[in-house]
Amino acid sequence: MGRTVPFVQADIFTTRAFAGNPAGAVLDADGLDEAEMGRIAAEMRLAGTCFVVRATKAGAVYRLIYRSPTREIAYSGHTTLGGVHALLEAGRLGPGEALFDTAVGLLPVTVERRGDTTVMWLAPTVEPPRALPAPLPPLLAALGVAPEARGDWARPALTADADVLLPIVGLDALRALRPDMAALAAFASAHGLRGTCVVSRETVEPASASHCRFFAPTFGIPEDIVTGSVHSPLALWLAEAGVVRLRDGGAAFTAEQGDTVGRPGRLAIEIERGDGPAPRVRVGGSAVTVLSGSLRL
Repeated sequence: MGRTVPFVQADIFTTRAFAGNPAGAVLDADGLDEAEMGRIAAEMRLAGTCFVVRATKAGAVYRLIYRSPTREIAYSGHTTLGGVHALLEAGRLGPGEALFDTAVGLLPVTVERRGDTTVMWLAPTVEPPRALPAPLPPLLAALGVAPEARGDWARPALTADADVLLPIVGLDALRALRPDMAALAAFASAHGLRGTCVVSRETVEPASASHCRFFAPTFGIPEDIVTGSVHSPLALWLAEAGVVRLRDGGAAFTAEQGDTVGRPGRLAIEIERGDGPAPRVRVGGSAVTVLSGSLRL
């Protein structure tokens, strides 16, 4: 029999199974080469699989390598939480803040126990989104956004991760999207984009601030269920548009995603105005294990 590696699959940004965004985590992945990681990620067919290996940077507890079904990813929020959740359950990590070694640098993650619930907080370095340089009409056509469905409450923008932030008028328009994935992938490839995030101010739960859908077909992810990474710059974008108001140096709100595909996810967002050029953003969520075992290689 060949080698085996431990594997955990958890639902992220939810407190119940079969909701939120599934993520895979492979612990003890040091012996895997890039090709083996690629085959595992393709086999699991999850939006993100996290491979946990020894850290290479001082101060980090582990190095996290992220893969979509088709390629390596520099950073993935929900996949990070999948790896952290697996480490917590394995007894290899405890409450408090820890630094993780990633392709985008050291990533702080804070684990908080709130009664029976564990909340994991991501605090990546985030830059404010900038004006979208790509032409908008071909993107709208690829997404299937009717002219009357375009939202005018915020400017279309581009994040540092090359994700488009696009406002839409409301939930009905968001639910009605039927993207042409081939056209969307061609547009993304032509303009060096990772994904497109379409955002509504109208929400399922009245207390929430936003609801979105995220498409990344060039990464083998036609629609991502709940996207942690995009919500850091999205928080600053919502603040710029006045949807989220900073009071006493910060703001806290809930963001929604996943309801349109039957897997509701909820993200806790905190914006803290500091001394730097941009506020600090934390994105938090919980996780539930739905599968654990070992993979035969």
